[in-house]
This record gives sequence, C-alpha cells and structure tokens, in this order.
Amino acid sequence: MTKTKMLKIKKWMAFIIGLLGILAILIAAVKFIFIDFFVDLWWFQGQGMTSYYLLRLLYPYLILIFFTILFFAIFYVNFRVASHIIGFEDKPEGYKEKKWLKYLNHALRDMYILLSFVMALIVAIPIFRNWEKSLLFLFGSRSGVLDPLFGKEISFYLFSLPIYHLLQKEVLIVVALMLAGVLFIYWYERAATPIEHRIRSHKAHWHTSILVISIFTVLCWGFMLERYDLLYETANLPIFKGPGFVEMTVILPFIWVTVLSLMLTGIFLVLKIHRCVGWKMPIIFFLISVIAFLGKDVDTFGDTVRKYIVLPNQMVRDRDYIKANVDSTLAAYGLDKVETRDFEMNSAASFDADDPDTLRRLRNVPVWDRDILGSVFEELQGIRTYYSFPSIDVDRYWVNGEYRQVYLGAREINNSKLPEVAQNWINTHLQYTHGQGVAMIPAAQAGDEPMTWFIKDIPPQSQFGLSSDQTDIYYGLEDKPYAIVPNSVGEIGSPAGESENIVHYNGRGGIAVNSLLRKILLAYYFKDRDIFFTTKTNNQSRILFRRNITERILHITPFFKLDQDPYIVHTPKGLFWIQDAYTTASNYPIASPYKAEGFNYIRNAVKIVVDAYNGNVSYYEADPSDPIINAYRKMYPGMFKPISEMPAFLKQHIRYPRDIFTIQMSIYATYHQTNPERFFRQEDKWMFSKIAIGQEFFPAVPYYLTLDLLEPGKDEFFLFLPLSPFGRDNLRALMFAGNDLENYGKIYAYRFPRNQQVYGPAQVHSLVNQDTVISEQFSLWDQQGSELLFGKMIIEPTGGAPLYIQPVYLQEEGPLKIPQIKRLIMSLGEAVVMAPSLEEAAVKLEYELRRKSDRFEKKVPISPPIQIETIPADDIKKEEETKPDH
Repeated sequence: MTKTKMLKIKKWMAFIIGLLGILAILIAAVKFIFIDFFVDLWWFQGQGMTSYYLLRLLYPYLILIFFTILFFAIFYVNFRVASHIIGFEDKPEGYKEKKWLKYLNHALRDMYILLSFVMALIVAIPIFRNWEKSLLFLFGSRSGVLDPLFGKEISFYLFSLPIYHLLQKEVLIVVALMLAGVLFIYWYERAATPIEHRIRSHKAHWHTSILVISIFTVLCWGFMLERYDLLYETANLPIFKGPGFVEMTVILPFIWVTVLSLMLTGIFLVLKIHRCVGWKMPIIFFLISVIAFLGKDVDTFGDTVRKYIVLPNQMVRDRDYIKANVDSTLAAYGLDKVETRDFEMNSAASFDADDPDTLRRLRNVPVWDRDILGSVFEELQGIRTYYSFPSIDVDRYWVNGEYRQVYLGAREINNSKLPEVAQNWINTHLQYTHGQGVAMIPAAQAGDEPMTWFIKDIPPQSQFGLSSDQTDIYYGLEDKPYAIVPNSVGEIGSPAGESENIVHYNGRGGIAVNSLLRKILLAYYFKDRDIFFTTKTNNQSRILFRRNITERILHITPFFKLDQDPYIVHTPKGLFWIQDAYTTASNYPIASPYKAEGFNYIRNAVKIVVDAYNGNVSYYEADPSDPIINAYRKMYPGMFKPISEMPAFLKQHIRYPRDIFTIQMSIYATYHQTNPERFFRQEDKWMFSKIAIGQEFFPAVPYYLTLDLLEPGKDEFFLFLPLSPFGRDNLRALMFAGNDLENYGKIYAYRFPRNQQVYGPAQVHSLVNQDTVISEQFSLWDQQGSELLFGKMIIEPTGGAPLYIQPVYLQEEGPLKIPQIKRLIMSLGEAVVMAPSLEEAAVKLEYELRRKSDRFEKKVPISPPIQIETIPADDIKKEEETKPDH
C-alpha cells in the first residue's frame, strides 16, 4: 500500500473519529441540556407563559452575575488602589528596584483580575443559592402595616431582614478578605524594599484605615440587625411568642452598648494606626464590647432577671409584650378583622316547622357526608369500569332560579381500572384518554326516596337546565399518563348504543407532535420508543402531559402552598378546576407559628383556574393587600391577573378554602382573647368541638352551609366550624367565613353566653343514644345483612338555638356497598326526633318542643305527627331487593 493511500486512510479515519466525537458531544449536550429545555419551552409556550419560563430560568444567573460583578469591582478597585499606591509612591533618591522584583510585581498586578473574580464568585454563590429571596427583596413593596414594638414596616421583616443578614455576613467576608489582601501587598512591598530605602506611606495608612473602619461598621450593622431578631424570641413560650421585659429592657440595651463600644474601638484603632493615640483606648472599648456581648448572650443574667423581677409580677412586666404578640398573630393570619357577634338565644319552643324561612333553610342542609357519597357516585354514576370519581366537591348553583347547595364530582378516566389485558400502549395513550362530565346532586335529600340527580349519565344530561358546551375532562385529579390526540385511531367517547362513539380532540392543550425531530426528542424525554415508531399520529396530533392539575401547577409555580381540596366547576362554557394557593412566611415579627408547619403568616393570595379540556392555567390575585403576591406580580409581569378579570361564570363559584380556615381557627381559638390579662390566664380558650364518627369522637372539620345568616331571607354560602370551651363539650361559638363575592373572606364569630349551657355536638350525640325509640330502631337495622352508618352531625344556627341534624345511612353488608339515607335525626335543646325527611323531622320536633314547653297548654295544640313504624331489618332488606335501581 502506497504512502499516499495510507495518508488518505488516516485522514478519513481522523475525519470519522472527529465526526463521531462531535456527534457524541452533540448527543451529550442534547441529553443533558437541551431536551428538558426545549420540551419545557414548548410546554410553557402552549400555556402562553414563554416570558415567565425564560425569566424563571434567567433570574438565578442574573442574580449571580450582578453580585459577582459588584463584588469583583469592590475587590479589584481596592487591589488597584493598593497597587497604585505602591507603584507611584515616591521612592528615596538612589533606590533602584531589582529586575526580578519588578517582574514579580507586574505578575501580581496581572493576577488581581483573576484573584478578584475568584473571591467575588465565592462571596456571590450563597446569594445565588438564595436567588428567590433576593428577588423578593428587590421587588418587595410596602404593606402598610407596622410592627407594634419597633414601628418597622412588615415588608422589612418579610423581604429585607433575611437578605440583610445574608449580605452582612458576605460583606464582612469581603472586607476582611480585602483587608488581608491589601495588608499582604503592603507587607510584601515593604519586605521587598531594602531597609535603607523604606519610607512611611501615608496613602497606605489611609487605605488600611478605611478598610478597618469598614469592618467595624459592618460588625456594628450585624448587631443592629440583632435588635430585630429579638422579635422572634422564644424564651417566653409557652405563655407568649416574642420579646418580653427581659429582652426589651435588658438585652436590647446590651446590644446598643455593644454597637457603640465596637464603633469606638474601630475609631481608636484607626487613630492608633496613624499614631495619634496608644493601645489603651482601643483595648478599653474592646473589653467593654466583649462584656456587653457576653451580657446579652449569656443566659444566666437574663434568667436571673426573669426569675426574680419578671415572674413575680409577670402580668405587669409583660403586659405590653403579650398584647403585641396577640395583635401581631391576629394580623399575621388575617384575623384582625373578625366580626364578633353575640348569638341571640331564644326559647327553643319558638321553633316553627311551617315557617317559610325554616323550610327554605332545610332545602339546603347538606345531609350527605362527602366521604360516604364517593362510593355512591362510583356505583351509580361510574357507568364504565374505567371511570372514577377521585373527589366529591361541595358548591352552590342556581337551579331553576333557586340558590341550591350541591355535591358534584368529576367523572375522570382511570386507566388502571382497565382489564390488565387491555392496558396496552394504544389503549392507554391513544384511545382511553379523557373523562366524561360531572354528576351532581342536591345537598339535601330525603330518606327512602330515589336520589335526585341534577346532572347524570354519559353524555351528561340534566333536566334542570345545567348544560355545558364542553364536558370532556383531559386534566384532573387522577394521575393520568400522557395522551397523543387527535390520532388516526380515535378516542373512546360517549357510549352510542352497543357501540362506542369515537371522538377526536380539538383543543389547544399539550405540545405539537408534527415533526420527526419532535418525535425523537419526545420519545427520549418520556423514555418511550413507541412515540417515535407509532404511525397513528398526524399533523394535528398533540401530546398532553402533566395532566394532574396539582403537578401541573407546582411545575409552573413551585413557590406556592396549595390547598388540598381543588374542586370542579360546571359552567355553560365548559368544566374548570379551581385551586386555591397560599403565600406563607416564617418570619412575621412577634407572631406565633402554626403548630409544626413552620410558618407564622399565611394568605389565600391566589385563585388558580385550570381548563379541564385545554389544560390552560390562569392565575388571579385574590388578596391585593398581600405584599408577597405583589412582589411576585412585579417579578413576573402579566402572570397574575386581578380577580376582577376572572370570568363571571367562574367568579360566582369561588369559595373560601377549608385549609386556611382550619389554620385560622386553630389560632383564633386561643388568640380571640385580645385582653392581655385574659390571654395570660387563658380563661376562655377554645377548641374544635368534638364530633362523633362511629363510636369515637374527633375534632370537627369545617364544612359549607347555605344560610340567611347576615340578611334574613337572602341565602349565602358560608364555611362553618363549631368551637367549644377548652376541655368541655358544650358549645361556645360558631365561626363563619363568607364565600359569596360581597362577603368573601369575611369571618364572623357568633358567641354564646359564657354563663348559659348550650349543647355541643358530643352532648347531642349522647342525647340521641339515650332516646329509647331511636336506639331500638338502630338495633333492628344494625343486624346481619345490613350495616348502619352515621353521617357527620350538622349544626344549623336557626330558631334562636343551634339546630342539630344527623343523617343515618343503611347499606348492605358485602362487596357492593351503596349507602342510602334512611332517616334524619333532628335535635333542638333537649328534644330529639327522627324521621325520613327534614320536613317531617321539623314537624315532629316542633310538636316535641311544644309538648315539653311550660307554655304548651296556652298554645293552640297541633296534631301529633304521624309516628314512624318500627320496621324489622329483614323487611327492610326485602324492600331494598324489590326497589328499582337508582
């Protein structure tokens, strides 16, 4: 083989190896960098959030670049100043710098850039790691609220103080490194200069003096910041959170002494550098600063003051600080505007079952328990095996011109319920792709009657005018796999007789799969080669993923805390999910934290709407007074819309979320005692009332009620929770939160007289069990072949006293469990009755109350209500078997 051929072969081999190397680099780059970037970019483009996505990517690096440049400039300028002082300082006559020393000096000066950059990067990295806090600091605005002790803006504590602490440490490191570097330069120059040619450099002394005084200034700044850290003091727990007499009258003065003595130490040290004073004064003030520092940090001194001065007279010493803690905690949880009212107790005998207002209220009593209702929806409205109802939601709708409280659930696709043999790639990703509408019932139902359905079946049908243009559900609460739609196979839609109705997606969700490159990238992204090899896609095909709305929202805005109960809304325009989101903070001054959650500030700042068909996510600012959401709004322009821009058909369904109400009531149960003396004694502490579930008692959870609470005759949607005195079972207060627009977010506390016995839910449960007629009926029902279930007790503040209603369900023992409302228990005062419907129970209750009243003889008697015949359990079972299917 000739040399020419050998050279050609070598060139070709080199070319191939180089090409393979370039290809390997490109593959690695695509694998580790570009795939996630492009897939997310396309996904955010589909949401109309391209600028938001790019800002989220760029902000951390912009922060890093900004602070790196800032600190680099500080380092470099100081090194250049030192170099300038050395290089241009007048030398003694006859001094000749050695050649090697000259080269070394130039080399060191050339290294200033690299050295300054490395040092700046080391200092900037911690800020880079806290980039989101840095952005909140830069974009944060005033809240208009001041802390009660120092009078500083609350936004200062939320945004500025954490960054000031971080910057103080970083700046201290910067100045200390600069001083060390500059001292080394001056020492090196002096050491390299022969003794006979050394001179005193005044410029070097001034430069060093500035750096020394800067270090002491930064140290003093750190101690000044410690003043505000006192507002997070925990030494006074469990009585109250925040500073007390010891912190504000002992430790705070020590901080001021530390600051002043440190500053004087720095000043006299500078004077020593210039040989104006000796070492005596700097040492004296330094010792004073050390003593003051130990005085504020050593527990022995503070504990002694607390033991012998504060504790014997704590109510006098700490009164103002207890009040500060109460006021700050109420403000931090949005409880400073709770409207307190006294519940007007009337005679229970004044209850009138024929009163139109009473009948109207009973029409919206939520007698179904959400947990029990889930199995009812699954069995009666699941229809196909692959549909499920992951959640049952409560809401209110206008039905035939009436304001009705309802339960509804989204009928979502659940691929795991397909037969195992049918769980193939085409079925999972191309055909069984979406759910079908909602099922809806009224909240109030009667026992022994067929269930009323406002919306039912597939496709969804309504005899009450509740129609919708689009009822397909591609995005919801179930963890759905990705779907490629439309496709040439078609998707399984509504049943059409014995055949399936094939449909094709016509929405804007997901990202297009319309090129070979996209199919390659998406196949690699999802680790699924079938995406690339399938021939069932077309030019309109789109891949829908992140179809769980919680996952979807958190991928967009991971900085929000989400409510645990997103809910579906049925509208004429389609189906939408509403997700409540919270902004939280753990550094609200003087406020007590919520249990072990770590935060002591929360706001329901955002309402998030997700289109169940297209997947579009929209953010609406629900609390413009919240400084945190205002900072995010400025940080990401156009991302958060005002709540006024929410479509009217959605706005009428927003509701006050249960999670934040639970948190608020946990705090309010203690902090409603705004009088410092009463708070100190905890004489009126409350707790969540006990509710019987089965044979056990549990703290009540908030639930929704429709009442004319604020304006007689005008029904409104409220979130409700009963509270009892701590350690007791009687009722102390009823808490309500408004949901309708004009009263949204307003919280009302209806208090009962402290000197009057008002039955609580646990006590009423005991009264029910003591009723011989009801107990006998329960014993007959709860026999072999049937299972008795008790719903959660509902409290209606009507008739001048709390009206208790508890549903009783019956279900057959066995694999198929369809609970049915059998009876409704109603109690007012000491009277307890049971009937098949609320209206019948109200009539029986009125009769029972009038019978027990002292004025029974004076009032026109009413005919006793028809007594309910006690039905043996076997007869009930036979009756159920012959009953037509719901």
